[in-house]
Amino acid sequence: MTPLFYQNVSPITFAKHGAMRLRTPLDFRFASGANAVPLTLSEIPLAAQWYPIAFTAEARPRPLAILGLRDGENLFVDGKGRWREGAYVPSYVRRYPFLLAQDGEMIALCIDDQPEVLSDTFGTPLFENEGPSAILDSAMAFCRSAQAAERATTPFIARLLELDLLESRTAVVDVPDGVKVSLSGFLTIDESRFRTLSDEVFLDLRRRGWLAAVYAQIQATLNWGRLADRLGDRQAA
Repeated sequence: MTPLFYQNVSPITFAKHGAMRLRTPLDFRFASGANAVPLTLSEIPLAAQWYPIAFTAEARPRPLAILGLRDGENLFVDGKGRWREGAYVPSYVRRYPFLLAQDGEMIALCIDDQPEVLSDTFGTPLFENEGPSAILDSAMAFCRSAQAAERATTPFIARLLELDLLESRTAVVDVPDGVKVSLSGFLTIDESRFRTLSDEVFLDLRRRGWLAAVYAQIQATLNWGRLADRLGDRQAA
């Protein structure tokens, strides 16, 4: 399955991309149709200042930043491809158009190989003197960091499942035009169950540094109303 945003993932090689240039700076139009994007554990407290935070309802849930109230709508990207000024931009968005792929023991840096991303005449070269340019070195470092953050998220989610803290939820939001928007199919932390945890379990979560993410996700439910306000602002513009 092709990851969100990516249409033609291709390993970066000198043979194929030696003469190619990255169109810089890229704007955020590629994310304008995403009403949710994945987060890592360390991002939850940051993202919770702006977005509702939820978890996917699947066997291995993932944290999500909710960006819009309707399918195909990101309320934080405007018509010129600009992310709302000052709002936290998730690392999943910031790493685009790069991506790491593993083939056995080998890890390859890949790119979304399409005309909106790459050009043979305009932008920043991917290679210099037949070696990776600074932009590829930076992309590799960022993607490795993002991959490590994703791995660190796994035990956190596993512990939430083990403690039966994740509960299916439906959000019903009143939007300014008088219509109620209902969103379902996601999980959130059940605050009442969290508050009944034993002292031993609570202290274990604190030792692991996970309490900030738990409290942030619970507090982020306040942001559903803020999404409705943003939708109203967009409709009024």
